[in-house]
Amino acid sequence: GRGSRKSNVKGLFTKELKSLMYGFGDDRNPANDTVNVMEEILIEFITDVCQTAGNSTRKSRLSIEDLRRALSRPADSKKLARMEELLFMQEDIKRARAQFPESDI
Repeated sequence: GRGSRKSNVKGLFTKELKSLMYGFGDDRNPANDTVNVMEEILIEFITDVCQTAGNSTRKSRLSIEDLRRALSRPADSKKLARMEELLFMQEDIKRARAQFPESDI
């Protein structure tokens, strides 16, 4: 069930969450309990978005369009805009890398 999945990813986001928390004003080394709670919230959010995105498709893999639909509610407009920005930057980086031979990268 859902609980077993969470245990598989526990600790996966710890390093990034600590950095994000520090960047947003927390202590340089936030309490482990706090990081663990933030990670639980993050995993629950990711799970909910993926389940919402998966409800509209019969495919086994989610597409970018599925995620766009899942984040299309007005309450998620900032998240959708950030996703679009990151997708654009990803393509921008691909285009920039394509201009250099692989040996230079």
